[in-house]
Amino acid sequence: MHTLAEVPVWHDERVVLVGDAAHPVGAGQGASMAIEDAVVLARALAEAGSTGEGLAEYDRLRRARIGKMAKAARTNRDAKTSGPLARRLRDLVMPIAFGHYYERATTWLYAHDLGTLPAPAEESRPAEH
Repeated sequence: MHTLAEVPVWHDERVVLVGDAAHPVGAGQGASMAIEDAVVLARALAEAGSTGEGLAEYDRLRRARIGKMAKAARTNRDAKTSGPLARRLRDLVMPIAFGHYYERATTWLYAHDLGTLPAPAEESRPAEH
């Protein structure tokens, strides 16, 4: 299975990469991670003093979660390319382990709380005469 190399730089002072452009993890989570990126980016920009600070904060906030997602994707890929004995053992153990550990093992992914988006800025409108 082919995997793309990690993208070391996600932003500069004016431009930022999000979603698979920044972190192609290849785990079937691309759209979900991109939506999370958008929410975190909006919050970081709303709370920052400058665009550059907001982009740096977005990068800081997303790196750990994306790293964990990439590690999970690698583990999944490795499990799918195991030999016949390992596959047979996995097929015997998974039905038992799945019921006991699946929720605990995936809570970090599916129960992640991004908070709320910042309220839209009030647009300044010319006074009506």
